[in-house]
Amino acid sequence: MDEFDLTIDHVGVVVADLESARAAYERLGFLLTRKSSHRAALEPGGPVVEWGSGNHCAMFHQGYFEVIGITDPTLYHVHIDERLARSQGLHLLAIGNNNSAALGAMLGERLDGVEPMMELHRDVPVGDGTKPGLFRLVRLDEALFPEAEFFFIEQATRDVLWQPDLLNHPNGVTALESVTICSPDPGQTAKRLRALVAVEPMASDEGGIRFPLEAGTIEIVDGGGLAARFPNVTPAASPWFAAVRLRVADLAATRDCLTGNDVAFHEGADGDSIWVAPEFAQGAIIEFAGK
Repeated sequence: MDEFDLTIDHVGVVVADLESARAAYERLGFLLTRKSSHRAALEPGGPVVEWGSGNHCAMFHQGYFEVIGITDPTLYHVHIDERLARSQGLHLLAIGNNNSAALGAMLGERLDGVEPMMELHRDVPVGDGTKPGLFRLVRLDEALFPEAEFFFIEQATRDVLWQPDLLNHPNGVTALESVTICSPDPGQTAKRLRALVAVEPMASDEGGIRFPLEAGTIEIVDGGGLAARFPNVTPAASPWFAAVRLRVADLAATRDCLTGNDVAFHEGADGDSIWVAPEFAQGAIIEFAGK
């Protein structure tokens, strides 16, 4: 599906307490946006209504990271409750594309469980005010990819999200490089993922399976592969969306940032990365990679 320019657009960590999560990720050295809430139709073609979920985002030169939780418990937030019932941590895996309507139609002809395109709205903080953000989503039945809340997204208002003054983080992150999913059967997971992205998989160094997109890579490993890369981490679920790898400008400066904020980290097995365990990152493994 080269014509759709598939990328890892963003990932999302779903949290029980959005304010505590904001503080935790700022401690990790991320510059986060002000809180904003979602609006969308509860069913395709229905009226757009306020939802009870919202986020803080860390915007990078390539991709972004979303911290998502409940902003108003009196409004719709079933999608948050469903994820938290499984575990707090990484759940959202958003694959960017340049035409969600055409992509959704094509996938719908090939696969069962592809939902009609929907539009998600959010007032994006800009300076002291906001500007409207629009996202065109193609969502999937969970049976197609239960490892994560996997969906395709077209960014209709890119300039509103990627504001220059949001791209410089104290920890030096510049790009969302890859994600790691731990599966009890990587081959079966890879088969379903290949049907969704039409990318030929490659073997990874850890004995896993990699799907390189136009920007960003999805990696699937088994429990042994995860343990070799992130020792002494206990998966919160099976399968488990375990980790995100972020590119930094200067790994030594990232170490200094974490040390200064009293965040414990571990040296990566590749010798050119460090990682933070889930207890410091709201259930997610956050890996920082040098150049």
